Amino acid sequence: MGTSAEIILPFAWKRLLLFALGAALCVLLYLFLLNFPGLGRGGPTAGLVAVLAIAAGTWWLTTRFLRADGMSLSDLGLGAGDSRLAHLGVGFLAGSVLTGLWIGIVTAFANATWHPNPAFRTLTLFTTCAFNFFNNVGEELVYRGYAFVRLADRFGPYVTVVATSSLFALLHLQSGLPWLSVVAGVLTSGLVFGAIFARWRSVPLALGFHVATNIVQDASGLRTSAASLFAPAYPPSAADSSTRILVGIALVNVLLAAGILGTTRWPRSLQANER
Repeated sequence: MGTSAEIILPFAWKRLLLFALGAALCVLLYLFLLNFPGLGRGGPTAGLVAVLAIAAGTWWLTTRFLRADGMSLSDLGLGAGDSRLAHLGVGFLAGSVLTGLWIGIVTAFANATWHPNPAFRTLTLFTTCAFNFFNNVGEELVYRGYAFVRLADRFGPYVTVVATSSLFALLHLQSGLPWLSVVAGVLTSGLVFGAIFARWRSVPLALGFHVATNIVQDASGLRTSAASLFAPAYPPSAADSSTRILVGIALVNVLLAAGILGTTRWPRSLQANER
């Protein structure tokens, strides 16, 4: 009687798979709450219940798996002595500068003009900022946290940045965003966030950068809503420039990510923990 060979995964890979399963459950809970009557972004809670849930869930998941691997919050730049607020602020400033470049590209290529938004609501801006922050906490802990460190220890930062950014883009693609916008905007932005974490090993730094790109887009009117202080006006010819805008933004993002990764030397001291 023949016996089938059993595939035995190293313990570190089993933990990664368990982490991925836990992260998927957090996302499913997030989506459930976001689509539950009254808890969505258009409801009284402005979606804050859902993003608080995913932020809390991914934080618990991260701390649990760090502890299981003999790691600490400082391995992600989240320790008490890691200047978390300073890194968050520096990241936010740098992310605001990058988003300003995106706005410049839109203005130049589409001949857009900007004016005060008559539909602006202060409360909407506040809730949008809170939503972006906690939503991005969940995303950074999943894509640029424990799993990133373990994968980068095995495959190096370059492969890990591309792999996690691709997963990051796929999640946005399934939400209904046009594929060209996902590839040019989401994927290349993910490359920048991943490069930042790979270079400085700081979730707060990557988080601040990520949060800034979302908040500045919303507040400036690049993504126009009641949270926007300004609103753009486009001439009829602007529709023909959409591809050039996306290519320009993608090029800026890729060059920035490549520049950061070019100075990255990933520490490999954690490999001893793998069994």
